[in-house]
Amino acid sequence: MKEKAVDSILEARKNYMTNQSKGELLVLIKEYAKLELYKEVNRYIREFLEKSRDISDIMEISENFPMEIQNFLKEIKEGIEIDEDFDADSLLEMGELLWEIGSPEEARDNYIKAFESYNILGRNDSAEEVLNTLMSRYHDDQDVRELKIRDVKGELYEKFAEMENLVPQDEVDLRYALGKRMHEADLLSDAEENYKRILTLRKDHKARRYLVAILRDKNALEEALNYAEKLEESEKLDEYYSLALSFKAVGNKEKANTLLREIYEINQEYKDVKELFEAKREEKKEIVKKEEEAFVEMDKEIIKTTGESVVDEKDKGEERIVFL
Repeated sequence: MKEKAVDSILEARKNYMTNQSKGELLVLIKEYAKLELYKEVNRYIREFLEKSRDISDIMEISENFPMEIQNFLKEIKEGIEIDEDFDADSLLEMGELLWEIGSPEEARDNYIKAFESYNILGRNDSAEEVLNTLMSRYHDDQDVRELKIRDVKGELYEKFAEMENLVPQDEVDLRYALGKRMHEADLLSDAEENYKRILTLRKDHKARRYLVAILRDKNALEEALNYAEKLEESEKLDEYYSLALSFKAVGNKEKANTLLREIYEINQEYKDVKELFEAKREEKKEIVKKEEEAFVEMDKEIIKTTGESVVDEKDKGEERIVFL
């Protein structure tokens, strides 16, 4: 079932990126809930409710939610008697019509039902408008004065935020499967998120190297290096070498040389590092030699002019140390 859920998540994620459909968001919420990955459930519920006016569709897929949230949604639905023959908009229209034809008591009942429907569905703006109408027309009615707007969406967000800390027993394996599939499908931000989550749970997981590759490819080179530092030696050499080339490509030769030096200190025979390192050393020596020759010529001119050398006698003949 979990492999099927992973497939469904991948398909829905690709489809949602293409068409931004609320239906694909519902699939994502439902399938992530099956895997008990509530961080994603919470995120996609928030995204869904930014697009949707109410929580009715969320209620329809609540069978996959934790029991605490199922009970919360059930309590919301059962706590208020709703007219099943009319939706909230129809009840509001009926109330307005009854008010206009001079039936204020019947209008009041429909306004209250409309308010309660909007309230439990999380349509707070609509609920507030109806409540304002009720307060202006029935300000002495005790039942009306006791009506309160409930932030159902906010309560739902809080419930799922509390669930985020619950860790499924097989979360590492689930996220690795998701990360690899998303990586292969070029859903790189999703893959990156899963790999990072894995490493908070198991620092020595092989997802680290895949994460380094993603970060390197998007030129987040310093962050990639931070993760690469904790790789096993053989993998570290590979990633340091690749990162050295990447740093060089973006013009950071100093960082590239630092990484090559670190590789050289670990294993002088790794790839062409020895040749690169020695060539760099010779290049530096040549630069230093030319600088010294230029300095000597300059000193000769000073001696001709002043009769004195700017070079301390004890420094003459000493070889200058070359640093890479």
